[in-house]
Parts: sequence; structure tokens; C-alpha cells
Amino acid sequence: MGTNGQFGSIRKLPSGRYQVRYFHLGRRTAADATFPTKSDARAFLSGVETDLKRGNYVDPSAGRITFAQYADWWIEQRPLRPRTRETYDSQLKHLLSAFGPAQLSAMSPADVRTWHGRLSQSELHPNTVAKIYRLLRTILGTAVDDGVLPSNPARIRGASKERATERPLLLWDDVVKLADAIEPRFSALVWTAAASGLRFGELSGLELRHLDLGRSELRVDQALYFAKGSGPRLGPPKTESAHRTVVVPAQITHRLCEHIELFVSEVRPNSLVFTSVKGSPLLNRTFAPYWRRSLDEVGMTNVRFHDLRHLAGTEAATAGASLREVMARMGHASSAASLRYLKAAEIRDRDIADAIGARMPGR
Repeated sequence: MGTNGQFGSIRKLPSGRYQVRYFHLGRRTAADATFPTKSDARAFLSGVETDLKRGNYVDPSAGRITFAQYADWWIEQRPLRPRTRETYDSQLKHLLSAFGPAQLSAMSPADVRTWHGRLSQSELHPNTVAKIYRLLRTILGTAVDDGVLPSNPARIRGASKERATERPLLLWDDVVKLADAIEPRFSALVWTAAASGLRFGELSGLELRHLDLGRSELRVDQALYFAKGSGPRLGPPKTESAHRTVVVPAQITHRLCEHIELFVSEVRPNSLVFTSVKGSPLLNRTFAPYWRRSLDEVGMTNVRFHDLRHLAGTEAATAGASLREVMARMGHASSAASLRYLKAAEIRDRDIADAIGARMPGR
């Protein structure tokens, strides 16, 4: 409040124009613009006072922070899991190259549309583009909530939506071929992935203490990931729901016993079950060449390791597991991901019925 009880203060500059100043959050703020008349300056102050009372005020100086500065602050304020942080860092590279030095207040919807159009024409997968755009929209949305921006310039309808892509539905015959073709020390890894549905990082993070071979159980309470600047690290799995115990068929238990005997050099509780050919922690980057080589050998070049997880989910649903049971087994935080396996199970169930019908008499 000014000394006369009015909000803010007005002073006449040597140029003859008028400058307004006011206190906000204990800090004196001066408007960027000056005004030709005192009544114009008073009208501006009245508008600021109204916005403050309504909660619509945007600090004019806050918008001068660059996107790079705000994004760095945004990341540091969040208790991100290591793998999530790594993903965000990868996505941020695309945002910082386009908007890094730009002041937040200077970013316009047109700028975002132009950038998004170029990114959509790049070699990136459309779903990757959607993820990067979603991160931009979220960061700028926080800036709006913080009173740094009046509105979010990332407002492209449908740009954050990922499109479901059809993945090859593997059969057990495919698993046999892949497990036989791959480097022998990774054979049990392929079988375990297909039967348990564990993610790659969960499998490579398994230690002997996580196996109860007498009960055919695998306990997931950590995952292996690559930390930028420090290398392989063990940390919590993807979500809280990913902490789980998965029962595997007896055939997998037998394969794990053989694997441990052949490839685990020191049988200690914290010894990793699956390691690289050199005995070091197994990262995807070191495993990928062996996986690609086995795919080439069996002629299945469009298959991802993650498709083994899809097989496990579909098999669970086909075996009669409920939605809740599929979610628990796969470590899903929401039902959306598990529903795809139930849908696939319906398709396979029809194939089974057709096969039975083909063998029945009286056709």
C-alpha cells in the first residue's frame, strides 16, 4: 500500500512519463512499461491489485527467466526415480535445443507449434514426440501455477496422446528359437522374461537373495539402471506396484538352477543372477548386440526384448487370471496396461476354440 492507503505508488520520471511500483511477496516490483499520464498509471495499478485479489497475478519479472533455468529448477524440485530422471534428461535435450535460451514470457503458441511440427517430421517415433511434448506442456503448466506465465503456450490438441502400436504376439515356439540362438549365458534370461513378465531392468537387478527356488518365486524389490556419469546402479523398480513376488513354472526354476551353476561365479546372497559375458552388471546396451544377433539368426528382426513381457502377460490372462491378478503379476500401477493382455487373451481364446472345432466330428 502507498502512504495514502492506495495500492502501490506512482512517480513522475524526468522524461515526463509515469512509473508504477508496488510490493508483492515482500519485494518491490516496478512495471516494465511506463505510462504517458498519471491516470493511465493508476489504472494499471488498479488492474494489478484486482489480479492479486483474484489470484490471477503474474509477476512480470518472473517471465524473464529462461526456459533452461526454469526446466532445471523444475527437475530438481521433483523426487524422481533414477530411471525417470534419465528419461526426462533425454527428452529435455530436444526441448533445450529449441527453447533453452528463450525467456518464458517470450514463448508463444506459434513457437510451440512450429517446434512440434519440425519434431514430428524428424526420425523420432511419434510416441517419443508425444512424450517430449507432454514434458514441455507439464513444465510450462507448472510455470502457470507458479504465477510465472499467464497461460500455457503448449496447447496443441492431441499432441500429448500416444498411439498404441501393434506388437508381434510371440508364441512359445518363438521363445525356444530365441533362447537357443542367443549366447548361452542369456538363454535362461530369455526364458525367465517370457514366463515371469519381469522388465529387463528388474531381471538384471535380480540377486540370488531374491530367488526362492524351492517355492519357484522371484522377488522384485530393485532394478538395475545406468546413471549418467556414474555407470550401473541398483535402485527401486519403476513404480511402487513393481515391488512384487512372481511365481514361475517349475521349468523356469530348473533353467535358473542350471544357469546359476554355469554362470554365477560366486554364490552369495547379493550376487547378480544375470550378468554380461564379462561378469559385470547387465545393461541393455551390452545385451542388445547379442539380442539383435539372435533375432537375425531366427529371422525375427522386428521383435523387441519387451515383447517377451507381453507374452507373459497374455499367457497369464489366457490361463484365467483376473485383471487384478494380471496387474499384480506384471507390476502395473494402472489397469490400462493390463487390459491389453486380457484383450489378447480373448483373441487367443477364439483361436483355441477354432482349433478345437477343427478336430471335432460332424463338421
